[in-house]
Amino acid sequence: MNERLFFGVITSVCIVAFVVGIWHVSMVLIFLMSAASVILLARLIGQATEALGTWFGSGVGALLGATFGNSVELIIALLALRAGLYSVVKATVIGGIMANLLLTLGVCMIVAGFKTSVQKFSRVKAGVNSAMLFVAVIGLSVTSMYAMLNHGVHHVQAFSVGVAIVLLLVYIMGSVFSLFTHRSFLTPDVSPVEKSKWSARKAMIVLMLSTVLVSYFSDELVGTVHPLAVHLGLSQEFIGLVFLPLIGITPELFIAVLLARRNQMDGSVEIAVGSSLQIALFVGPVLVIAGAFMHQLFTLVFTPTEAIVLFLSTILISLVSLDGETHWFEGMMVLSTYVIFAMLFFFQ
Repeated sequence: MNERLFFGVITSVCIVAFVVGIWHVSMVLIFLMSAASVILLARLIGQATEALGTWFGSGVGALLGATFGNSVELIIALLALRAGLYSVVKATVIGGIMANLLLTLGVCMIVAGFKTSVQKFSRVKAGVNSAMLFVAVIGLSVTSMYAMLNHGVHHVQAFSVGVAIVLLLVYIMGSVFSLFTHRSFLTPDVSPVEKSKWSARKAMIVLMLSTVLVSYFSDELVGTVHPLAVHLGLSQEFIGLVFLPLIGITPELFIAVLLARRNQMDGSVEIAVGSSLQIALFVGPVLVIAGAFMHQLFTLVFTPTEAIVLFLSTILISLVSLDGETHWFEGMMVLSTYVIFAMLFFFQ
């Protein structure tokens, strides 16, 4: 799509969403227009982050991607946390990890499989990411096990804060490991990147403005969750597990599929798994710590079903990625697993 036309579409959709929200026309219409605005703005955030990476180097670009790539999920979750929608926030964390691991990666494997029978990617990086995923699953599951021992609520929150700090440290050290100390070990075939057509100044302005607008429309979106759940007869958990993550992963999904079409599975795998790691090791812990400062009783205690789904997703991705090769049928199996889990939460 032409760049001027793309900006025109985003502007038009945002204006309509703003007017619909001010007039309170319909909760369903507010949800749809706010969701459309967030999706388009999320794509703009991804494009701006990608442009800055070409100007300041892949290391800085990756750090910016880590900061802003999951900004949509983080903003939506923080606003839901402020509104006291704890079940939605927890579901959003699990749903974001599940959507990136299974939906994004599955679609990329299928798309790439249409062009090449077998796609290859870094086994070393896949091994490191799998290990980090298991650490994240351990951190997110152990708190739930601790809560089942009938400890006091305050102890559970204190334990969650402690686990959150440890996970954040793992995330920071993992970024240092992959971006600086062992970058050549993990990605030995780094090639020069062509500079973006966007200037660094333009990309930064677009990034900041898009993030501010995402905050506004995410607030509108969160405000429709409860009325929409009642209107459609759906649980808030299902909306948090399926609907909201699909909105939040839009920029990652778009870029990952684009790379898959170019047969660059290393990039697709890194985006899908890396985004899941960011949610598990960064977004989740930040929500726990933010909840403590906001005097909101938010912990990393998940339902047994959510914990099992997260564990099984991690096992499956490890099985299909540790050999450094994949094909369209593995992608179909991964995507099918996502559909099964979505149906599980729908009928739960």
